[in-house]
Amino acid sequence: MASTDPFRILAICTGNICRSPAMEAMLAAELADDRAYEVESAGTEAMTGWPAEPTMARLLHAAGIELGRHRARQVDPDLTRRNDLILTASFAHREWISATTPAAARRTFTLAEFAEIAGDAPAELSRRELVAWAAEHRPPRPIGRARSTRRGGAPGDIIDPYGRADAVFAQSIAQIEPLTKAVAAALRTRS
Repeated sequence: MASTDPFRILAICTGNICRSPAMEAMLAAELADDRAYEVESAGTEAMTGWPAEPTMARLLHAAGIELGRHRARQVDPDLTRRNDLILTASFAHREWISATTPAAARRTFTLAEFAEIAGDAPAELSRRELVAWAAEHRPPRPIGRARSTRRGGAPGDIIDPYGRADAVFAQSIAQIEPLTKAVAAALRTRS
């Protein structure tokens, strides 16, 4: 029997004013036709109470995606505990969540990592089973992998546009968009 509880997704970046609000809004837009999902965001070093960065909000608005009344908030163990899937902007964020809330480690992936793994999962898995399957099939961190920082920069990390030119915001959005579409496609077909 399928669960009637909503499937909760948490998007994480550093300040919760650029990447994670974009991840939240894009993923929520992709899943908007299904009330089975709740998507929210937070930051590891949140600029608590701040609205989304104006350039990010403007570029997303131009793409038809609204951030609404977003206000940055700090991630905490309670927030990570109540979410079924935690998607981070960088590997460093994933490591931070795993270190601060070890119980959430198996539900925490970079956005790019989960998008790639989920696409290979057996079709008969439920959403929650998909997350467990993805944790078991996550490749180990490659030796010699470029160092990830919370600003991004390593392969698979979403670049942090904060304080940078509009073109970097556009690059960040261009990284996030296909990944949120892939995650939504993998989740949408499951109960």
